[in-house]
Amino acid sequence: MAGNINDDVSSVMNIGFDMIAGPMVRWKKEIDAKTGLNLDYDQFALATYLAFKGGNGGSPTPQAIVYDSFSVVGFPKGMDLICLFLKTTKALEDMTRLKSLAESISAQMEKDEGTDGEAAGASTDAEDDNVKEIKRIICNMLRKNTLPTPEIRSHFKIASSEIWAIMSALEHDGLVRRAGKAKDGRSVVWTLA
Repeated sequence: MAGNINDDVSSVMNIGFDMIAGPMVRWKKEIDAKTGLNLDYDQFALATYLAFKGGNGGSPTPQAIVYDSFSVVGFPKGMDLICLFLKTTKALEDMTRLKSLAESISAQMEKDEGTDGEAAGASTDAEDDNVKEIKRIICNMLRKNTLPTPEIRSHFKIASSEIWAIMSALEHDGLVRRAGKAKDGRSVVWTLA
């Protein structure tokens, strides 16, 4: 792989997973706009996420998917998937460099997003403090227990979608993990990671 990122990569995308909406584009960065792909990234996100992260645990997952005019490599980052869209298949010869490139761009994008969030209003700060407190309490509740989602929710006055958003965020941050299904077969049981 050549030394210049523009020689091999046309764009980078982070596909996140929302418990309600499913796979969704968190951010996208064009590296080489001249040869940018003519893709609907939002539509492409679902198929790409499922291809790289779908299936049962332990089943084979691809490192790259080669299309007619481009290739995609995907690197899992918690529940997210960092995708590099490559112009040629020659770049696939150095997966280690591609992975470090994906991690570097991802870190830069997250840093950039963090600076934008500082301009939030006071009501958003109060909501963030409330969510942080709920997350802290949930982690304490799970310290020596495994609890299903409905039982965790019963301790707070929040909607089902809100508890799923909080649990998804905790899972993404590596603080909790799924410990299976409850006896009813529907509820997810959580424990500390």
